[in-house]
Amino acid sequence: MNNPATLSLEVLRAEHGDCLLLHHGDDLVLVDGGPSGVYDATLKPRLQELMAARQEPLFIQMVMVSHIDDDHIIGLIDMFDEAVDRRDNHLGPAEWRTGELWLNAFGALTGASRTSEGTGVNASAIEALVATAPGKQSQAVAAGIKSGIALHEDAIALNVDRNLSFGGGLVQRGGGAADTVEVVPGLTFTVLAPAEKQLAKLRAKWAEWERTHPRPAAKEAANLDRSVFNLSSIVVLARSGQRTMLLTGDARSDDIVDGLKDAGLLTDEGPPLILDVLKLPHHGSIRNVDEHFFARVHARNYVISANGRDGNPEDDTLALLCDARLGDRAPWTLWMTYGGEDADGKLGLHTRLDAFFTARKTKQQLDVRFAKPGERHTITL
Repeated sequence: MNNPATLSLEVLRAEHGDCLLLHHGDDLVLVDGGPSGVYDATLKPRLQELMAARQEPLFIQMVMVSHIDDDHIIGLIDMFDEAVDRRDNHLGPAEWRTGELWLNAFGALTGASRTSEGTGVNASAIEALVATAPGKQSQAVAAGIKSGIALHEDAIALNVDRNLSFGGGLVQRGGGAADTVEVVPGLTFTVLAPAEKQLAKLRAKWAEWERTHPRPAAKEAANLDRSVFNLSSIVVLARSGQRTMLLTGDARSDDIVDGLKDAGLLTDEGPPLILDVLKLPHHGSIRNVDEHFFARVHARNYVISANGRDGNPEDDTLALLCDARLGDRAPWTLWMTYGGEDADGKLGLHTRLDAFFTARKTKQQLDVRFAKPGERHTITL
C-alpha cells in the first residue's frame, strides 16, 4: 500500500486577517491572503521560498477566497496585481500559476445587476451603499464589492478559471453541483457553507434593497450587513484519508453546524465530531460562535488567526472553547498567531492572553503555542 501524502497546514501571520497554505504532498492550496501589507511582508516571501525549493514556477492547485472582506482578500489582490504587472511589462516569466480560483463575488452572491461576468453590481447601488454607510460594517461591504471585482478582473487577465469545479457558478452547498470536490487525488474539499437556501434569502434581501433605495439618499444600507457577512463565507472540510481540517472563514457557527448536519457528518445526538484541525471563524470573535458549536465540534488542533484588533480573539470565545474541553482527557493544542510576547500584536494583547491562560491552567492542561515575529505555524498531520 502506498503511504498517504503528507497533509499540513501553514498558518501565516496575517495581522487581523487569515492567510493559510494547505500542503498535500507536493500539491498546494492557498486560502485567503490577509489584509493590506500581508502579501509583501509574509505571503510573498513564503511563496518565494517555495519557488526556490522547486526551482520552477510555483503551481498552486487552487486559490480560495473564503469571502470578500478586506482582511481576507487584499493580499490576494496584491498577488494577482503583481502577476498581471509582471506579464504586461515583460518583467520575466510567470513566477506562479494556479489551476482555479474560488471566489464568490458580491454580484453573483446577491443576484444584483452585473457589470461583467457576474462580478459587480449596479453602479448606483454601490454609490448608494457607500454614501449611506456611516458604520464600519457598511463601509466594509462597499469595499468588499470593489475588491471582489478587482480580483475577478485580474483572474480574467491571467486566464485563471473561476469556480471551475462549480461550472463557473457560485461555490455553495446544494446549488446543483457536487458538494464534495476532489482538489487533487487523495484530497477533497466538502463545501459546508454558504448554503443555496441561505443565499436565496440574501438575494431576495438585496433585490428589495435595490428596489427601495435607488438613490444615494437611502439610509438603511446597514440592514444588509449581517446577511452579507454571515451568509457568504465559504466553509470547507478538507479531507485526506482519515485526516480532516475545517476551514471556516468568518462564518457563523450555526451555519457551520447546519452544513455538517446536511453533509451527514454531525447529528443532534451522539458524540461530537472529532477533527484534526479547526480554524476558528472570524478570528475568535464571540459574535460568530456559541457554546453549542464547541460542544458538538472538537479538534485536536484549534487555530486562531488574530492580532488583537477589534478585541480578537475575545476572552469569551476562549472561555467557551476551554469550558467545552473541561474534563476531556484527549490532548489538544491551541495555535495563536500573535500575543506570545510583549508588543506582539495590538497593545495589551499579550497581557490579556497571558492572564487568561495563566488562570485556566489551574483548571485544565493547556498546550498553547504562539507564532513568533517572522515565523509561522506548521501543523503536520
